[in-house]
Amino acid sequence: MSVATVDWDALLTAVWASIVAGIGATTAFGIAILGGTRAVELRRDGRPLEAAVFGTIGALGAAVVIGAITFGLVILAQ
Repeated sequence: MSVATVDWDALLTAVWASIVAGIGATTAFGIAILGGTRAVELRRDGRPLEAAVFGTIGALGAAVVIGAITFGLVILAQ
């Protein structure tokens, strides 16, 4: 019977990276939804400047989410 050794450094790195990625991706997705919905509401109310600002915020949030997914797939493929 062999004794399994645990690489605690690698384990803790995986734990904190998954926590940061989970919180970051969830927050970015929430910002994308917020920006998109507020942009539509403001455009309907006839406030195009504010709608453009929130549309930009939504697009940036979506770009972060797409970047996180892409990064995850690249890391997974290596």
